[in-house]
Amino acid sequence: MTTSLPAPGHRERRLVSAACLLLSLACTPACAAGVARRGSPLDDEFARMLPRPSPDTPAARPDPPAWREGRERLSALRREVEGAGPRTLRVRLALREPRTGHVLEARGAIAIAPPAIDGRAPAAGGAGLAPEGALRMILLGPGGTTALDLWARGDRFRFAVPALDLLKRGDASTPRASLRGLPVDFLRWWMLHPAAGTLLWYERAASTASFVLRDGDAVIDLRINDRGLIGARRTTWSAEGARRRQLDEEVVIAEGMGCGHVRYAQASTGLLVTVICEAEERERAPDPRAFADPDAIGPGDGS
Repeated sequence: MTTSLPAPGHRERRLVSAACLLLSLACTPACAAGVARRGSPLDDEFARMLPRPSPDTPAARPDPPAWREGRERLSALRREVEGAGPRTLRVRLALREPRTGHVLEARGAIAIAPPAIDGRAPAAGGAGLAPEGALRMILLGPGGTTALDLWARGDRFRFAVPALDLLKRGDASTPRASLRGLPVDFLRWWMLHPAAGTLLWYERAASTASFVLRDGDAVIDLRINDRGLIGARRTTWSAEGARRRQLDEEVVIAEGMGCGHVRYAQASTGLLVTVICEAEERERAPDPRAFADPDAIGPGDGS
């Protein structure tokens, strides 16, 4: 007698689809290396909406007045980020898997504790939060299961996809090549200090301010137009050996720095993510326990 298994139900199919889709986010270096792509799905729109691309390898600084203007604008942007203070975002996401076109919708929360800037203490209401900056993002997929859990504090991070039994930890010593396909560095840069980096170039044209920044092994092309639209292209390079090698390119286009509509694209996987911020809590700072290392929390300590 042959026993057949029942056909998977709708919820089971969605869980499998969610796991497959999140595999694109949790892709290993070998997986990402097997996808030969140049540029991200948002490149063309980035160029149209925020014109006048800055040079990838600036030959010289702008003239002194333009250079001074660029530094002042960058400082103002950093003060705006700092002024947002500790906060919690309630978000809704749609992730499009590049191979099949399937879309996974998820909801969750992002707790943000911006780093102290210029040695100053965090904003009011942030007592007890991490002065080096911290981030905790938990997304729930079908059936309320945890689809993704990202913790980052300073240069340490923990990236977990429970449906795939995947857990990856790292810090400043983790080779950047091993993070290819994981948006950890990008998320830390965008959510904690999106204007961070050494200013290499500044230009203002066609109502758009363009900055080129260097942040460790990454070069960022950051553009802001007079309507507040923000775009950033972050290109990460391998620092191993004498020959430079591009590891990944990520693009984000956002309505502004605050709670709003954001789209993110990753070249190595072709992943396209749309994030809609539904609510922002600033009056009450996130619970400091949200920024504790999840693996260091014992039973009864809370989460």
